[in-house]
Amino acid sequence: MENRKKNDEFRKIAEGLIETEPELAAIRGSGVKIIYLESDMKKKSDREKVVMGECERVPPKNRWAIPFDFTITLYRPNIRGLSEGQVSVLLFHELLHVGISVGKKGEENYYIRRHDLSDFKAIVDRFGTGWAETKEV
Repeated sequence: MENRKKNDEFRKIAEGLIETEPELAAIRGSGVKIIYLESDMKKKSDREKVVMGECERVPPKNRWAIPFDFTITLYRPNIRGLSEGQVSVLLFHELLHVGISVGKKGEENYYIRRHDLSDFKAIVDRFGTGWAETKEV
C-alpha cells in the first residue's frame, strides 16, 4: 500500500522556483493552493516507464478532505540518487502542469496543463537531455 506524506523540503524548493521562474509567473500571482508530497511507491507508467513525479488536480468533490487545488507528488524510490538541483528541475517540470485561467468575472479556474513541444524544449535547452541521470542504480 502506498504511503504519501507532506514534504516541506519539496515545498521550499518549489516556492523558490515560483518566485524566480518567469514560466511560473501565473502561479506566483494567483491564489492557487499546492501541496507537495512524497510517496514510498515505485511508480511506473502504463508503458512501464519510471514515473519520478506527477501533478494532479484535486477534484472539487474531494476538497473537504484535501483543501488544495493541486498535489505534486515525487516518488522517493524513483528519485533516489538525484541531487537537489535535479529535484528542482523535476519540481519545475511538475509546476509547469499547473494551469490557471481567469474567467469573465475574474475568477480563477484551475486545470492540468499538458506540455507541448516548446515546454520540453525549454527544459532540454536549459538543463540538457541527461538532467535526471544519476550514478546510483
